[in-house]
Amino acid sequence: MLDDSLATLKAPSESWPIGNGAEPAGPRYSFLSDGTTPPPAAYPRNFSFYYDYRSFLVEGVLFRFPINLLAKESLVFRDMMEVPGPLQTEGLTDENPIHLDGVSNADFVQLLTILAPPQRFKEPTPKLTFDEWTSVLKLSDMWCMDVVKEHAISTMNSLSGVDPVDKVVVARKYGITSWLAPTINVIIQRSQPWNERDVERLGLSTVLKLAEFRDRLQPRSQYGYGFDWELIFKDVISLTPSEILDLEGQGEKKKKKKKKGK
Repeated sequence: MLDDSLATLKAPSESWPIGNGAEPAGPRYSFLSDGTTPPPAAYPRNFSFYYDYRSFLVEGVLFRFPINLLAKESLVFRDMMEVPGPLQTEGLTDENPIHLDGVSNADFVQLLTILAPPQRFKEPTPKLTFDEWTSVLKLSDMWCMDVVKEHAISTMNSLSGVDPVDKVVVARKYGITSWLAPTINVIIQRSQPWNERDVERLGLSTVLKLAEFRDRLQPRSQYGYGFDWELIFKDVISLTPSEILDLEGQGEKKKKKKKKGK
């Protein structure tokens, strides 16, 4: 057993006998009786680069991630860190992780992929699919990550090759009204027939109404009249007339027409 005197930190001026009277090279350390180094003095911390790693348990899988990066983006995690109590010490070890109930492993992985700092210079930005970005959108909405949510919406809207039905489903679920008019336009004008997956995603009532509008309005579109967006959104999406105009971008056009008619 180590001598009790080794349980105290030696001052720099003290000698370090190692048999021949010479001092060891490098920094001087003393050790506690359990073999660990004593805690450092209360130095100020640079919280921009002082990561507080915590353990999170998600669907039986442990993650180790800086909670201050989550708190920087999320009001929920920020409150968790500021409220005194056991939550401030939870997650310090794998034996006492922060339990994220109701969160899927896959969704959490995609969120951390976006929040994790780059590991190397010139590391490419992670390229996520529409479904993977939906995971980011889901958790950023759940945890009040407004900046992350806006970034997800903007990036998802710029992705190509996305099934418009999937886009409408996400838009309706998370209130992204700016997607609805152009995306429903694509759905109504496409030539492919409705399928079982469309019914599962949109609901039978919505599919039947859209199919009716497609059949009824297609002749009008061939002559350049376009679709009756106000009727479509009133029956299918249940938006107000002003919201419909904003979605379709027709508000300014109608104002200009009124001015010309005067």
